[in-house]
Amino acid sequence: MTVQRRRWAAAFAVPAAIVLVSCSATPDGGDSSSSSITKLVDATAKKPVRDVKSSLGAPKVKKGTKLCYVTRTLSNEFWSYERNGFEKEAKEMGLEYKTYAVNDESSITEQLDKAQTAMKQECDALLASPISATGLDSVYKAALSSGKPAIVLNDAKGTVPGVVYVGPDAKVIGQTAADYIAKKLPDGGAVAMIEGDPGSSNALNRGAGFKKGLKAHPNLRLVASQTAKWDQRAAQDIATAMLTAHPSIKAFYAQNDVMALGAAAAIKEKGLTGKVLLLGTDGIPQGKKEIAAGNMTATVSERPATEGATGVDTALWLLAGRKVPGWVDVPAFIIDKQNVDTYASGMP
Repeated sequence: MTVQRRRWAAAFAVPAAIVLVSCSATPDGGDSSSSSITKLVDATAKKPVRDVKSSLGAPKVKKGTKLCYVTRTLSNEFWSYERNGFEKEAKEMGLEYKTYAVNDESSITEQLDKAQTAMKQECDALLASPISATGLDSVYKAALSSGKPAIVLNDAKGTVPGVVYVGPDAKVIGQTAADYIAKKLPDGGAVAMIEGDPGSSNALNRGAGFKKGLKAHPNLRLVASQTAKWDQRAAQDIATAMLTAHPSIKAFYAQNDVMALGAAAAIKEKGLTGKVLLLGTDGIPQGKKEIAAGNMTATVSERPATEGATGVDTALWLLAGRKVPGWVDVPAFIIDKQNVDTYASGMP
């Protein structure tokens, strides 16, 4: 997708001085005091970000609004860009804001602790990129029970009523990778997948989408699939082992670009650069450099900066009493040799 990076005005703030307390349950799984926000969210609606922006327009900002974002490890470039999109918009709008990050991609307990800490700050809405689909549910419920918006940015679309998801469809990302490989390998062949952390919704859904996509192309055979838990070195070792066990492999799909960098090293060691297709996911700058250099074939790029800013908009719309879809879709798109120069730096 070649849509230019958008600017989104807004703010996400975490529930003011929220304390995790028990609430009276309602039939929809929420609680009585969350209804003001929950009723504004159409849980069944999924709309492209462009359409949502067009229909709702620029959100209004109330003076003194504060927002909080609980993200993942900033050692992964992708989450740094998600954070940047969030903070840039918040700063430009003159809002107060704070970001909470964890040490690594598997820090589920640490992330919950950070989210609970954020909840105690005087914020007006909660944004988060959860490691686990259900790991922050208690925090979302606490936010909604205080009448504060809760928004998920990119990963782990959950099922708590009233929570809005802003990001792409991870299953579509996997399918897109399978379709791209099919176009590049019209005669078919053996393919392999390097998976992310098995506790991550992105990993599970990208994998499911990739396998579904392969079913539409029966001449492609998945001969190996293993988790590297988002780690570059582990991905290199796994890709090396896969190429040794299955020398007929014609393509790799890595569920993020960090692991794709590891696979690229393994392919190079085997003298197969340019002969074995390699797709990553995310579109981080280093991945695009490798595409330009011919060491990676393509990446299914996401738009983290747009997501971060859109999350801010969504929070403000809800705080203003505007109705929003339960899923604001920010589609991913293919970056390869044909268009990599257009996205030479940063992330959209």
